[in-house]
Amino acid sequence: MAGYKVLLAYASVGAGHEQAAHALGEVFEQRGWTTRYVDFLDEVPAPLRFAMCDAYLQLIKILPEAYDFAFQHTVNQDFKEAEQTSRVLANVGYRRLRDLTLMEAPDAIVSTNLWPTLALSKVKQHRLQGTPLINCFTDYVLQTLYMAKGVNWHVSANEQITASFQASHRRVHHLIYSFGIPVRPAFAVHRARQEARAMLGIPQDAHLAIVMGGGLGLGHILEACDTLTSRPFGEPVIVVALCGNNADVQNQIGRLAVARSATHTITPVGWTDQIPAYMQAADLLVSKAGGVTLAEAAAIGVPLVIYQPLPGQETVNVRFLTQHEAVYAAEDAEQLLRAADELMFTGRGQEMSGNLRRLGRPNASYDIVARICEDACRPAPPKESS
Repeated sequence: MAGYKVLLAYASVGAGHEQAAHALGEVFEQRGWTTRYVDFLDEVPAPLRFAMCDAYLQLIKILPEAYDFAFQHTVNQDFKEAEQTSRVLANVGYRRLRDLTLMEAPDAIVSTNLWPTLALSKVKQHRLQGTPLINCFTDYVLQTLYMAKGVNWHVSANEQITASFQASHRRVHHLIYSFGIPVRPAFAVHRARQEARAMLGIPQDAHLAIVMGGGLGLGHILEACDTLTSRPFGEPVIVVALCGNNADVQNQIGRLAVARSATHTITPVGWTDQIPAYMQAADLLVSKAGGVTLAEAAAIGVPLVIYQPLPGQETVNVRFLTQHEAVYAAEDAEQLLRAADELMFTGRGQEMSGNLRRLGRPNASYDIVARICEDACRPAPPKESS
């Protein structure tokens, strides 16, 4: 496939959208494609960038109910109303993305976030009608707002989600494939727990709890570590905190580790590309409920507690997974301790990790890229002999 180029667009509001784009990029590069990544936030003015990132984080902290209500509206929104809204929102960042896309002249375009999806759909309709544009949802939900005319097809996290959406929105006739949320190829590589622990230097007989909050280190990591080491379980537990790029949280957990060193082992870890190995090594994962993080956990199949999920997308993700008895959700310290004890020290952990694994799509990135190649890489018809 040498000579082909894909434009992969995301918005760095959290780490999940970027991770999904890079997961697809890895597979494209394996096929010989050239990849060009575009962060939508780099293509908009600074005040708007603040409104889309920092203000979002403040909103879910100060007015969580309002944000959750607004998000739920986008899930249940009538298609006609959503179409009108999406046409307006498509103007945000349109000119910059139009110029960049025309300059790059990609053979395919993939977006993992609403904002670039809408702007690029307008570019597609006006200037690049022959270039396939694909939108990948990165949560366990579908929204009518994404169903813009220029998008060739969408990727859903799960067949049940797709069927439910289509039943509720019969006027929507967009093509949707239930390939799953894109995860890095490393999550499709099977590795036994013993091998993963040997790689990471973790004792084979230890009870291991992994706490993570995504690439930005969000999701109450410090509180979770404090709770898990606040009282003894039946046996000693090693807690490893994956802090992402949040140096402040990593330093705070380091101080907690010193304070608890007489009775517990807590190890803070910054950014790492060994997330698959940590999940494979774990007896328990305590995490935020971002869609990509959950898709990674499902690809591995690990006993999972979602701690204090944020409103909006995370709440919807939790609802879907708890309906399948694939995760526990803990709103406070007591619930977290009960869930951790049950998942680590009873057969419930193996049962629920199996349920989660059945929802996993470890090959999602491969399936998505293969389908895009069918769209973009069809050979030209043979020339007629003279």
